[in-house]
Amino acid sequence: MDDPCTSRDGIRLFRPVGPFTLVSAVEAIRDAIDDCRALGARWLLANATGMTGISQPTLVDRFLAVEDWAETASGMVTVALVIHADKIHPQKFGITVAEHFGLVADVYADEDEALAWLHRHMQAAG
Repeated sequence: MDDPCTSRDGIRLFRPVGPFTLVSAVEAIRDAIDDCRALGARWLLANATGMTGISQPTLVDRFLAVEDWAETASGMVTVALVIHADKIHPQKFGITVAEHFGLVADVYADEDEALAWLHRHMQAAG
């Protein structure tokens, strides 16, 4: 299987493709965050639109996923998540949870918007 992770302009790009359960998708993104930390990479774009078979996450699912990602990031990785629009909570509940746990993150349905958001954060960080 090809490595779904590459780098461009200082951003790690994680674009997994294929069948996943919600749990395995959360774990795959957590592992990508962990890889970033291990490599000293501060910026991650996780594009999950190529993952298939993922059920609609509940509020509890969103909370637990983001809590896990925040713990893994340990304040050292900023995450832009790209998912299908129908999976984004209308009030971005997961992003509110991320802020509570100290994870700088946002979610988008469009990869270009997610990359622009990451670039703005990179510029602000100097």
